Amino acid sequence: MRIAFFLEIFYPEINGVLTATLNLARNLKSLGHHVLLVVPRSRASEAVREIDGIEVFKVPSIPVYIYPGMRFNNPWNQVLKRKLLREKIEILHTTGPGTLALAAMVWARRFKLPLVQTFHTMLSEDTYLLYLVRLKRLLPVGRFISWRYMGKIIRASDFITAPSLFACGEIKKRYPEKPVCHISNGVELDVFRRFPAREEFEKEFPFYNDKTFIFVGRVGLEKSIDTLLSAFAAAASRDSHLRLVVVGDGPSRVEMASLARDLGLENNIFFLGKIPHERLLASGLLQYSRAFITASVTENQPMTIIEAICCSLPIIVADVEGMRELTDGNGLRFPPGDRAALADCILRAAGDDALHGELRAASQRLAARFDGRSVALQFEEEYGKLLTQRA
Repeated sequence: MRIAFFLEIFYPEINGVLTATLNLARNLKSLGHHVLLVVPRSRASEAVREIDGIEVFKVPSIPVYIYPGMRFNNPWNQVLKRKLLREKIEILHTTGPGTLALAAMVWARRFKLPLVQTFHTMLSEDTYLLYLVRLKRLLPVGRFISWRYMGKIIRASDFITAPSLFACGEIKKRYPEKPVCHISNGVELDVFRRFPAREEFEKEFPFYNDKTFIFVGRVGLEKSIDTLLSAFAAAASRDSHLRLVVVGDGPSRVEMASLARDLGLENNIFFLGKIPHERLLASGLLQYSRAFITASVTENQPMTIIEAICCSLPIIVADVEGMRELTDGNGLRFPPGDRAALADCILRAAGDDALHGELRAASQRLAARFDGRSVALQFEEEYGKLLTQRA
């Protein structure tokens, strides 16, 4: 099969959608399929021509400032049209609700090809919408517009997947006539087994101890970083050995670093900034952490948590739909926004070694669910069905 993936955000930005899609693309290529990555062109990504033998085709685009890394392009771009024809693409697979998704919709319709959509991001969540509408009183309008826009792409799609049962349910509720399938994000499990010995690791990260927790992700308002820091401050006031490592960058980083200082946590919280994905997985930062922790309430099976599970880490997450699916004896949950409850979870995970061991073992068992090759085989089967129907 010949498959084109459409990505709205590309290097140098890195997010879970990009990570999950690249994993799927690599595995499909290893199964013998031809894969093309269609991405927005930017000056920063101009040098990236291919990834692991997969061609990267760039569509002219302009930056927009709704969301970091997001760019707009002309959905009717004729260069893209000729490329799809030249590559004899059979399946168009879009991964986000941007203008490249519109391009996929346009050319799938024009060439009578199957259009697949993976619904990665709950764009209608308030914390995402605030990037667009800026004012809370405009959220109802933003919510209406976002669903109308996403609905355009959903209705045009022949097959829709989502990595969480929660997202599948939301789509089916609004578009009951559309076929929606739950397929998890995938990872390469072997990658998480290659990391330095403890002694070597501690030379690079001397502040790590046995009570160091980690957050990996965008440092933006949608991730509730302020809730996490405040809860961690409450926990650290009862156990001064606690540490928190924040890996990632975003529009709130300066503000959150200032909050950490105001909370008196200069010696307990470490902002490491953006770390290249391959470097992060090989660094030991995840593998030597006590647990992965996030206060975010706007997640749709986030890759960062899947990767933490694959490192046998316990997870501490808000008790919301998208997170419950990732906790099966391997994590602790707290009511969304409840800083006192989150602080208690941190202290339990740090102080109870028996509990910690049970949580680690459960994450280790769960990891097999996210094997990238198995995920690719599921997509391969669904693609085959769509092509058979079109034949």
